[in-house]
Amino acid sequence: MASVCHAPYECTGVNMLPSEAGTLNNNDQSQAFKTLLRAIGLYLLVLGALLMVAPAFLFRLLGEWNPAPLVVWRWLGAAAAAGGLGIFLSAPYPSRSWRLLLAGGVAMLLMLIITISAIISGGITDSLGWAVVIINLIPFLPLAFVLMRIASEPAAPITPAPLQQDLNLEQYKTQEGRSLDSLSRESPVLLVLLRHLGCTFCRETLADIAARRHEIESAGARIVFVHMGVDDKAAYLFERYHLEDIPRISDPEANLYRRLGLPRASFIQVYGPGMWKYVIQSVLLDGHGMGQIVGDRFQMPGAFLVDRGSVVGGFRHQRISDHPDYLSIVQCAAPAEEMQY
Repeated sequence: MASVCHAPYECTGVNMLPSEAGTLNNNDQSQAFKTLLRAIGLYLLVLGALLMVAPAFLFRLLGEWNPAPLVVWRWLGAAAAAGGLGIFLSAPYPSRSWRLLLAGGVAMLLMLIITISAIISGGITDSLGWAVVIINLIPFLPLAFVLMRIASEPAAPITPAPLQQDLNLEQYKTQEGRSLDSLSRESPVLLVLLRHLGCTFCRETLADIAARRHEIESAGARIVFVHMGVDDKAAYLFERYHLEDIPRISDPEANLYRRLGLPRASFIQVYGPGMWKYVIQSVLLDGHGMGQIVGDRFQMPGAFLVDRGSVVGGFRHQRISDHPDYLSIVQCAAPAEEMQY
């Protein structure tokens, strides 16, 4: 059996992801985005007020006769003013108000699409149509930029719960009937607790383990998976990543997750804008896809080294997209009292 070093595995260095340069976490950058959002809000408020109060004046400036009843333009003005007010009030907290900002961006995008379609079909004169396009592009482009920056922010970290002392590993059985306790007394076990089986990040984890399986096993550890599905229905996913021969434990109630201090995430931490780019990367670019939710969609994953019935090191995800260094967990684990999360 490979030796395990006694220096602490520095989970703090892996778990605590630094703020990415250029995101809204930077104070100067944050202030610039707040100013930009206030300017967008004021622009839409002024434009909306003009459309409500004096729509004919705007048409005379453009040298156009209004192609619709003035009341229609007044309604559009009211909508623009309401959207501008919402964006202006959202400026101090752009990351928290991403839903409202996204709704405003989608509304502007739809207006652009409708206007361009009207120009192509001849439903509106070219000069008026392109004027409307430019008027919408002025706030849409900076708002789209702010939304992309918000989406690039890492999701808020999650505080793990304490590790429970009485784990009772004998009660957790693999698909072959072996207990986790008995397996850990034969060799150290790298225990990998997965997210729900339909999650793209669960599949990323399986791909990571498959890529490093030889190194992990050469270091003297046996890999054991824990999932929240029924084993017969989960087998196909392990076969997809050529991991069907690895022991796995079905834990539908997530009891072992809780005993190991793995918390449940919030809605924003799972579905918020900080996760968008990671989901797109995993689902589309890396080809992992997504599937039916099998288990608790908010349950956080983790990985631990279990030796002779005791947890001697590990990593508890702070974000569902984290990629632990599984080999480091095996090679440089710490006693449970020294684990730093």
